[in-house]
Amino acid sequence: MEIRKIMVPLDGSEESDRAFVFALDMAGRYHSSLLLVHVVDMNEKMNALDRVTMSGYVPAEIMEEGYKLIGRYARKVPPAVPLETLVRIGAPPQTLFSVWKEKKADLIVMGSRGRGSVESIVMGSVSQYILHHVTAAVTIVR
Repeated sequence: MEIRKIMVPLDGSEESDRAFVFALDMAGRYHSSLLLVHVVDMNEKMNALDRVTMSGYVPAEIMEEGYKLIGRYARKVPPAVPLETLVRIGAPPQTLFSVWKEKKADLIVMGSRGRGSVESIVMGSVSQYILHHVTAAVTIVR
Protein backbone atom coordinates (compact mmCIF):
# COMPACT_ATOMS: atom_id res chain seq x y z
CA MET A 1 0.00 0.00 0.00
CA GLU A 2 1.33 3.40 -0.97
CA ILE A 3 0.71 6.18 1.54
CA ARG A 4 0.86 9.50 -0.30
CA LYS A 5 -1.39 11.60 1.93
CA ILE A 6 -2.07 11.28 5.65
CA MET A 7 -5.09 13.08 7.06
CA VAL A 8 -4.93 14.05 10.75
CA PRO A 9 -8.08 15.41 12.45
CA LEU A 10 -7.02 17.63 15.34
CA ASP A 11 -8.93 19.13 18.25
CA GLY A 12 -6.18 20.00 20.72
CA SER A 13 -6.79 17.02 23.00
CA GLU A 14 -3.97 14.82 24.30
CA GLU A 15 -5.19 12.04 22.01
CA SER A 16 -4.99 14.24 18.93
CA ASP A 17 -1.52 15.41 20.05
CA ARG A 18 -0.39 11.78 20.10
CA ALA A 19 -2.04 11.12 16.73
CA PHE A 20 -0.19 14.10 15.27
CA VAL A 21 3.19 12.84 16.52
CA PHE A 22 2.45 9.38 15.09
CA ALA A 23 1.32 10.82 11.74
CA LEU A 24 4.37 13.08 11.52
CA ASP A 25 6.62 10.05 12.04
CA MET A 26 4.68 8.11 9.37
CA ALA A 27 4.94 11.02 6.92
CA GLY A 28 8.71 11.05 7.36
CA ARG A 29 9.05 7.30 6.92
CA TYR A 30 6.82 7.06 3.84
CA HIS A 31 7.62 10.47 2.31
CA SER A 32 3.94 11.35 2.56
CA SER A 33 2.20 14.68 2.74
CA LEU A 34 0.17 15.70 5.78
CA LEU A 35 -3.35 17.09 5.78
CA LEU A 36 -4.14 18.65 9.15
CA VAL A 37 -7.86 19.23 9.70
CA HIS A 38 -9.80 20.95 12.44
CA VAL A 39 -13.60 20.98 12.44
CA VAL A 40 -15.33 23.78 14.27
CA ASP A 41 -18.41 22.19 15.80
CA MET A 42 -20.91 25.03 16.08
CA ASN A 43 -23.06 22.88 18.41
CA GLU A 44 -20.32 23.20 21.02
CA LYS A 45 -19.50 26.84 20.33
CA MET A 46 -22.96 28.41 20.25
CA ASN A 47 -26.36 27.63 21.72
CA ALA A 48 -29.28 26.69 19.44
CA LEU A 49 -30.91 30.12 19.58
CA ASP A 50 -27.69 31.87 18.56
CA ARG A 51 -27.18 29.44 15.67
CA VAL A 52 -30.69 30.13 14.35
CA THR A 53 -30.67 33.91 14.84
CA MET A 54 -27.23 34.34 13.29
CA SER A 55 -28.39 32.68 10.04
CA GLY A 56 -25.17 30.87 9.25
CA TYR A 57 -22.86 33.71 10.31
CA VAL A 58 -19.77 32.42 12.10
CA PRO A 59 -18.07 34.88 14.45
CA ALA A 60 -14.49 35.54 13.37
CA GLU A 61 -13.12 34.65 16.81
CA ILE A 62 -14.54 31.12 16.54
CA MET A 63 -12.80 30.54 13.21
CA GLU A 64 -9.65 32.21 14.54
CA GLU A 65 -9.50 29.64 17.37
CA GLY A 66 -9.48 26.88 14.75
CA TYR A 67 -6.72 28.53 12.72
CA LYS A 68 -4.62 29.04 15.86
CA LEU A 69 -5.05 25.40 16.85
CA ILE A 70 -4.00 24.15 13.40
CA GLY A 71 -1.11 26.63 13.37
CA ARG A 72 0.32 25.20 16.59
CA TYR A 73 0.60 21.81 14.91
CA ALA A 74 1.70 23.13 11.51
CA ARG A 75 4.71 24.91 13.04
CA LYS A 76 6.02 21.51 14.19
CA VAL A 77 6.04 20.04 10.67
CA PRO A 78 9.49 20.10 9.07
CA PRO A 79 9.74 21.93 5.73
CA ALA A 80 10.58 18.64 3.98
CA VAL A 81 7.07 17.30 4.70
CA PRO A 82 4.43 18.65 2.30
CA LEU A 83 1.65 20.17 4.38
CA GLU A 84 -1.94 21.28 3.84
CA THR A 85 -4.17 22.65 6.60
CA LEU A 86 -7.95 23.02 6.68
CA VAL A 87 -10.43 24.49 9.11
CA ARG A 88 -14.04 23.57 8.37
CA ILE A 89 -17.36 24.18 10.07
CA GLY A 90 -19.82 21.35 10.69
CA ALA A 91 -20.54 18.16 12.52
CA PRO A 92 -17.10 16.57 13.00
CA PRO A 93 -17.89 13.00 11.83
CA GLN A 94 -19.60 13.96 8.58
CA THR A 95 -17.30 16.90 7.88
CA LEU A 96 -14.18 14.76 8.30
CA PHE A 97 -15.71 12.13 6.02
CA SER A 98 -16.32 14.82 3.37
CA VAL A 99 -12.77 16.14 3.68
CA TRP A 100 -11.37 12.61 3.33
CA LYS A 101 -13.46 12.06 0.20
CA GLU A 102 -12.53 15.43 -1.28
CA LYS A 103 -8.81 15.24 -0.54
CA LYS A 104 -8.41 11.48 -1.18
CA ALA A 105 -6.23 10.70 1.83
CA ASP A 106 -4.69 7.23 1.87
CA LEU A 107 -4.47 7.06 5.66
CA ILE A 108 -6.33 8.76 8.48
CA VAL A 109 -4.54 8.99 11.83
CA MET A 110 -6.68 10.18 14.72
CA GLY A 111 -7.00 10.06 18.46
CA SER A 112 -9.33 7.58 20.12
CA ARG A 113 -11.22 10.35 21.92
CA GLY A 114 -11.40 14.06 21.50
CA ARG A 115 -12.79 17.07 23.26
CA GLY A 116 -16.38 16.41 22.18
CA SER A 117 -19.09 16.62 24.81
CA VAL A 118 -20.52 13.22 23.88
CA GLU A 119 -18.06 10.33 24.21
CA SER A 120 -18.50 6.59 23.87
CA ILE A 121 -17.23 4.15 26.49
CA VAL A 122 -14.50 2.52 24.40
CA MET A 123 -13.83 5.01 21.64
CA GLY A 124 -14.99 8.49 20.70
CA SER A 125 -17.98 8.79 18.44
CA VAL A 126 -16.01 10.65 15.74
CA SER A 127 -13.36 7.95 15.47
CA GLN A 128 -16.05 5.26 15.42
CA TYR A 129 -17.87 7.02 12.59
CA ILE A 130 -14.69 7.40 10.54
CA LEU A 131 -13.66 3.79 11.13
CA HIS A 132 -17.00 2.54 9.83
CA HIS A 133 -17.50 4.90 6.89
CA VAL A 134 -14.20 5.44 5.07
CA THR A 135 -12.48 2.92 2.84
CA ALA A 136 -8.97 4.26 3.54
CA ALA A 137 -6.69 2.83 6.18
CA VAL A 138 -7.41 4.27 9.64
CA THR A 139 -5.06 4.30 12.60
CA ILE A 140 -6.52 5.13 15.98
CA VAL A 141 -3.89 6.38 18.43
CA ARG A 142 -4.43 6.16 22.20
